[in-house]
Amino acid sequence: MKKSLNILMGALLSVMLITWAQAGSFGLGGVLTVASVSAEGTETEAESGEETENSVMDATAGNEFAFASVYGEYAFGDGEHFVLGVEHIPYSADINSKSLSRTDASQGSYTAQDTGTLTANAEITDHTTYYIEIGQGATGLYGKYGYTEVDINVKQSNPAGYGTYPDKTLDASTYAIGYRAGFGANGVLKVEGFITDYDTYSATSTTSQTVKANLDVVGAKLMLGFKF
Repeated sequence: MKKSLNILMGALLSVMLITWAQAGSFGLGGVLTVASVSAEGTETEAESGEETENSVMDATAGNEFAFASVYGEYAFGDGEHFVLGVEHIPYSADINSKSLSRTDASQGSYTAQDTGTLTANAEITDHTTYYIEIGQGATGLYGKYGYTEVDINVKQSNPAGYGTYPDKTLDASTYAIGYRAGFGANGVLKVEGFITDYDTYSATSTTSQTVKANLDVVGAKLMLGFKF
């Protein structure tokens, strides 16, 4: 297995060295993205009193937004059929279009362990994607894979007695199909549709509740830049 891996790495290195020897170009530009984010999750709440209650609550969330980002990339060879790049979003966005809230209160013979209103949301921030594009040629079409790192910041307001959840960094995979064309002397235009699948957010609160949430994004990008 190790020998096969060494052979594979050597072959890839040879291809990269040959490609580097050929003409290529650097590219810089801006990106306009419209996207829809959807999330679904469960929270398991453990209360300790005269008896232990384990209740599971389900919730869904979603939001639609437009945002700008910047990218830098290197296209290998005369045909520029292979591209390595990085894209960074310098903004944050809420996962849900409005904060979710829940009010707990004692009623009748039921005595709530915690009382008050809990309000919660989460935001995506510090979103950076490292990507590979393969294709183009006469058709201008390409396929794209991206590896993303993003911070999930929990925005929570609650009375004393409720637990709070930690912020986390998640990984994600992006899959896209796009079209690339040139304009002017060095202009580059790209249009693509994409889906991004994030790792599951899984955490335990300061009062031992647990939450798991899945996050997905679908959208389209318009990228304008120049190469040199």
